[in-house]
Amino acid sequence: LQCYRKVLDDLSGQTGRDADHLFAATAIKYSKISTGRHDTEKVLDILRSALARAQACDLKGFQAILSMHLAKNEWLRSQYSSALRHFEEGWGLAKDLNDPKILRAATTFSTFFLFWQGRFREAIQSHEKSAADIEKYPSGGFPLLSIITVGYCYAQIGFVTQGLGMLDAIRTQCLEQGNLYLSAYAAGNIGNVLLDIGRIDEAIEFIQLSAKEARQVHNDWVWITGKIGLAYAYFLKGETTQSLHYLHEFLEQSRKVQVTVYLYPYLMELCLAMEQGKLPATEGLSLAKEVREVIQGENIFLKGVGYRVKAILAQMKGASSEEVLRAYEQSLELLTVCGSQVELANSRFWMARHYVETGDEDKARQIMSSATDSLEGYLESLIPDDLRTLVTDKPAGENLLKEILNLGQQVVTIRNYKDLVQHILSTVNRLTGAERGAIFRILEDSQNPKLTLMATKNLTPDQITQESFASSMKMIQEVAEHGAGRILALDEQQEVLSESTNLIRSRVCVPMILRDKIFGVLYHDNRLLSSAFKESDLALLSYFAALAAFALDNARAYDEIKRLNAKLSEENLYYKEENLQNLHFDDIVGESSAIKRVLSQIDQVAATEATVMILGETGVGKELVARAIHRNGLRRDKPFIRVHCSALPESLIPSELFGHEKGAFTGASRRRLGRFELADGGTLFLDEIGDISQDIQVRLLRVLQTKEFERVGGSETLRSDFRLVVATNRDLEQRIRTQKFRADLYYRLAVFPIFVPPLRERREDIPILAHYFLKIYSNKMRKDFSRIPHSEMEKLVKYHWPGNVRELENVIERGAILSSEQHFRVPELEGEIPEHLQKNGETTLRENERRHIIWALEKTGWKVRGRGGAAELLDLPPSTLAFRMKKLGIHRQQKSVVSQ
Repeated sequence: LQCYRKVLDDLSGQTGRDADHLFAATAIKYSKISTGRHDTEKVLDILRSALARAQACDLKGFQAILSMHLAKNEWLRSQYSSALRHFEEGWGLAKDLNDPKILRAATTFSTFFLFWQGRFREAIQSHEKSAADIEKYPSGGFPLLSIITVGYCYAQIGFVTQGLGMLDAIRTQCLEQGNLYLSAYAAGNIGNVLLDIGRIDEAIEFIQLSAKEARQVHNDWVWITGKIGLAYAYFLKGETTQSLHYLHEFLEQSRKVQVTVYLYPYLMELCLAMEQGKLPATEGLSLAKEVREVIQGENIFLKGVGYRVKAILAQMKGASSEEVLRAYEQSLELLTVCGSQVELANSRFWMARHYVETGDEDKARQIMSSATDSLEGYLESLIPDDLRTLVTDKPAGENLLKEILNLGQQVVTIRNYKDLVQHILSTVNRLTGAERGAIFRILEDSQNPKLTLMATKNLTPDQITQESFASSMKMIQEVAEHGAGRILALDEQQEVLSESTNLIRSRVCVPMILRDKIFGVLYHDNRLLSSAFKESDLALLSYFAALAAFALDNARAYDEIKRLNAKLSEENLYYKEENLQNLHFDDIVGESSAIKRVLSQIDQVAATEATVMILGETGVGKELVARAIHRNGLRRDKPFIRVHCSALPESLIPSELFGHEKGAFTGASRRRLGRFELADGGTLFLDEIGDISQDIQVRLLRVLQTKEFERVGGSETLRSDFRLVVATNRDLEQRIRTQKFRADLYYRLAVFPIFVPPLRERREDIPILAHYFLKIYSNKMRKDFSRIPHSEMEKLVKYHWPGNVRELENVIERGAILSSEQHFRVPELEGEIPEHLQKNGETTLRENERRHIIWALEKTGWKVRGRGGAAELLDLPPSTLAFRMKKLGIHRQQKSVVSQ
């Protein structure tokens, strides 16, 4: 703490982005460890300064986290409006940034904030939305502290053994890692839960252990809250001196650090005891003041207890029955929302006493029935002795059966797979009083049942592999093999003889059967009680396991339907995008020997699965050849997926080919399926393959060898069965010699090469193509061109066509626009055939493309985009033209190159 404070003091006089960045990061760390150890107002001053500096430098991520730390410290000072405002600002910034790391921190803060508001059910829901299939406790203090908080919330809403299981698992992990700071948090919460359920001696043991660890590592917040817990525990034991000693220590330290918010009702209960004469009065404490502050506060849990204490005070002062009942009703309403089963039962107990005092015993019995329903099991020991005569005996298991049937109906309506497995485990823990649980799936392709872990609750995969779990794994295997549920309990002799500190005292395991076949195994255990499970639990759980198997199967089917629908949507989106660039003619036009040779090669290779490499200059129709191969092949009814490699920036090619997960990089707001995945079962056409980088070449080679890949930002290995067709206008053999293209990839791609000749080498096809395009554009423009005059055709035949078929199509379209109806005229062409083409017709593909682009730019006055621009003339997207100009080194000052 002193080290961080020195850094902050040193940085306070420095300016600049680096200094502001370091100040904000240090302020966050200082806030994390200062709770309960430093003047809260001073912590707030530091956080406000850090936020102002982060805003000045537009450090959005720091602004989000700093706002949430401000919210926490304002809440501890009872400044609720300010705290809520800061939290909303931080949460809004985190969502806008969509940074996975910041969102995780914000979600964790959200869980805490719900806990600080006493909204235990909502805190659990917030946590479980982000829980993984197999729950692994994360690394890092803040996420672990979040799970400790959630464990306490589980215990509050009645899942006592489950909550204790989570807290114990975290404490064990922290002790193994030597993390006493968080171990103290976990032990303190275990003590508070035990105190709430009436196990006073064990509660004192854990709270004292927590306080000892907290003092060792200067965790003053745990130490302060431990003092009030011990004060209340010793009061319940009747040891007044000890109780007052810890109460005074608590008051002294909390005033020193200006913390006015407490998360537990112990101080109010002690003040009530003073009002009732059970404890001597303490200077500075007033029950009326404490009740007024919690009722005016924003913590609905403490408010609920506050209204109960208000009702008790009203009874003591002889207020009217209506006033007393109104306060009790408000207490019940708030505690129902927050979910605290023990405090809800306590309010009902006091309300029942009021009905007894007013002579309405029927009402008292009704309210006691509601109170005992929520305490069924070992929590029934909390029922006060003076009210036990009002409790009506119920048939054994009646509430349990009703609950399992209701929850069974809920289970079959949950379609999200992750939500479902967590709901199953939580439900069974709740029904049976189990502490931990797991679902194992039986692999179908194994002759002997082979188990794989699907999900756990309070049980890590590492714990399952430990020696202490070996007997449980043997039990699970036997249930999977024989299909009969089992219960195992540790007897006293076994417990005495065992040297393990991690004993499992009770276990229950039942098969999950679907269509007369064992689908998996449902396992639960308890390390606290040796007789936690009964034979009636086995029968009920067997029914529930069958229902869960059916629900899991439905959820898997629903997920598969969603996946297929998502893939179909991606394919439809792809085709909508591609329709903007698709060639509009359906067949290859021409009668030259050169084009007939191409058609013959297409016919030879189409019905095979061979990889095809299409070679030729830009604009000769390489994609048309690829589509013809697909249309005449075995995969004609499956997708044809095209990727124009040279049109994509290098950074986007991995995402386009392999796909990406949500949050994989800035701007990845949703999961996107890659072209490999979309082409599954069909044909993948990679155009301009010669332009990809060495890194992409290596990754492509791996996919071709294994047909396996992972999405960018993902870890799941995917498979795709596609036929590959590639095209290039590059001399790949030359690029291999200059080490710009991998030879091993080339030989995998060039299994069956097809060379598409340039238009100048098949001039006899020019008239056929010209009339073909003229018919198309005549219909589009509602003009009636009967023919192309001989003199105009001569111009077309003599022209050297550097842009090949694509340029011819553009010329015919432009002529159709400019010509009057029935008199087609060829628009101005580039001019005389260049001297180097007249001599031998030889030029490089790169130079050919470069000259053609410069020609188009000259024609349009170097206008790239918009109507009448070079991109429109060349039939290219403006972004593609700009990318090619940059690659070919074309700049406006070079416009005279064509005439040279």
